[in-house]
Amino acid sequence: MKNTKALFLALIFIFLSVITANAQASESIWLEADAAAYKTEEIVTVRLNGASSTPIQGFTFQIRYDPNCLKPINASSPVAGMNGLQLPQNIGLVDATFASTTPQAALGVLAEVSFQALGGCQTELYLESAALAVRDASGFAVPLSGIALGKRNIPLSIDKTVGNIQEPALLGTPLSLEPTVSANSQSPDWAAAIAISLLFFVGMAVVAVIFVVYKRSYSS
Repeated sequence: MKNTKALFLALIFIFLSVITANAQASESIWLEADAAAYKTEEIVTVRLNGASSTPIQGFTFQIRYDPNCLKPINASSPVAGMNGLQLPQNIGLVDATFASTTPQAALGVLAEVSFQALGGCQTELYLESAALAVRDASGFAVPLSGIALGKRNIPLSIDKTVGNIQEPALLGTPLSLEPTVSANSQSPDWAAAIAISLLFFVGMAVVAVIFVVYKRSYSS
């Protein structure tokens, strides 16, 4: 009797696990990688997977990484018609967006992201955010609701021994992920503020000079 009960409970558990997994897989986005151990200078490739019953016209994602351990190279998509949109890249955060002019199926690999291992360290890649996009009735891109984030972190072990240097395999047109903006840099904003301030004071000085000249001319 006890064995029958245990078997019955086990079957229920397996059944519920399968249902939960299928439900998550049907409307979700997650990361995966073929390996967890690499050597210095080897290419680390992770895949962004998506599963949705609704055709999409774009997707976006952010992956956080340790810049002391990994150097982002590029991202590409095997989905037909998906083109990468070049965005400013902050150090430590990959930011990628792909879009298509026509609806595409979202079932399987949406993008591959390549990094180069920099040295011996223990680290991980973390899916900070991700979304699938569709067009609304007005033609604007909107995020598809009900999409869950599945596996978000990829633990990595990088050996300090130099491995084989290879070029990353590309699935489509590559999107450069080389950092262009420092995460802590505020110099562009300060430069703009200073420039605006200078223009303001120069403008005020010009107005003052014109006013004085006009007043003297009027008095004479």
